Amino acid sequence: MNIKKIKMALTVGLLKQNESKSALNAVREILQNFSEEIGSFLGLQELDQQSLNPSISQSKYALRFERCTLNIDLIANARTNTQVVNSFHLR
Repeated sequence: MNIKKIKMALTVGLLKQNESKSALNAVREILQNFSEEIGSFLGLQELDQQSLNPSISQSKYALRFERCTLNIDLIANARTNTQVVNSFHLR
């Protein structure tokens, strides 16, 4: 598995993503291009969520695949209905 190639595709794909689309869905779509390397999608698990202020929250998710797990931190603004990926870690 070429982790650098996957991370680069995620970075570029997230920079180009449509803001109206869910960030988690965008990440899943990007990773589907690497299904031969990472395997099938097994599930999504919310690991943590905390409120930063009344309209902004930070959430941590794990997207599990057969051969790897992607941990992702999202910042969501409920007022503007937008999500931003703060960081991600592929292992």
